[in-house]
Amino acid sequence: MKHLTWITLAITLSTFSQAPGNGVTDIDGNNYNSVIIGTQEWMKENLKVSKYSDGTPIPQVTDPIAWAGLTTGAWCYYNNDASLGSTYGKMYNWYAVAGIWQVESNPPTPVQIASRKSLAPSDWNVSSVSDWSLLFNYLGGSSLAGGKMKSTGNLQDGTGLWMSPNTDATNFSGFTGLPGGYRATTSIGQNLTGTGHWWCSDYLAPFSANYFQLTWTNGAVVNSTFDSRTGCSVRWVKNLIMGNDTFINQLFNVYPNPAKDQLTIDFKNNSNIVGWYYKIVNALGQEVLYGVLNSQRNIILLNNINRQGVYLVKIYNSKNTLIANKKIIIQQ
Repeated sequence: MKHLTWITLAITLSTFSQAPGNGVTDIDGNNYNSVIIGTQEWMKENLKVSKYSDGTPIPQVTDPIAWAGLTTGAWCYYNNDASLGSTYGKMYNWYAVAGIWQVESNPPTPVQIASRKSLAPSDWNVSSVSDWSLLFNYLGGSSLAGGKMKSTGNLQDGTGLWMSPNTDATNFSGFTGLPGGYRATTSIGQNLTGTGHWWCSDYLAPFSANYFQLTWTNGAVVNSTFDSRTGCSVRWVKNLIMGNDTFINQLFNVYPNPAKDQLTIDFKNNSNIVGWYYKIVNALGQEVLYGVLNSQRNIILLNNINRQGVYLVKIYNSKNTLIANKKIIIQQ
């Protein structure tokens, strides 16, 4: 009986870790497999699209000098080698991730911000810091999750794409993280078989943006920053929405959305938020509201926000670590 129970449990875990999603198709007609990991649905492949979701072309830029001077969206192949695209997808600068398709002033005007494009269809988005945090926390924390996200095998023995030893790689999650390197502002490709890098959608600072990295030497997930002109891979994650006005993640709800006079941050059954606080920042990354989270359900008055638009609600713990953020729309 114990032996049968163990077999059943092993099958259940294996099936759960590889639960298939419904997939997604980009505007070019490329079909991507997806996988359910916890409460999220992720692409299992790197993005290959050449247009924004409204059909506006994203230019391919091969010249390294031209690439280094960009302040608008662009894509390329690693080492300008189109034969690598079917395996590794395209690499994008962060301006493409942000949908910046035309030259903007510094700082950009509200009209320029409102005219930015979307790289993903309406029910998906380019993964954010909070999306990645949910993923690797579900998989046991950043020090362990990378191994569960990496594709298995290595080049040296002909079983995979990663450089040996591809430490701790099991792909338990089904994420199937590939290497693929990156394109620095001064080169056309670096570290193809040693590391994989994926942009985050979050605004950080001019000429700087967040990315997450997997590497051949260990099983961790690393979060760091690159120059916005760097070329990295992109993965979409499906929006987590309940009803028409509530954005959901595993930790808290934010509603209504759109909001006008007030906003509720609801931690549901999670009361372990002593010393936590929130920030609301605008599309330029500027803080417009700040406050302490003192209960499971927090009512935030929006009277002092005098401009409508898209904002981020950022949640920090008592150690000043960013836990998660969610987009909201504030109306006047």
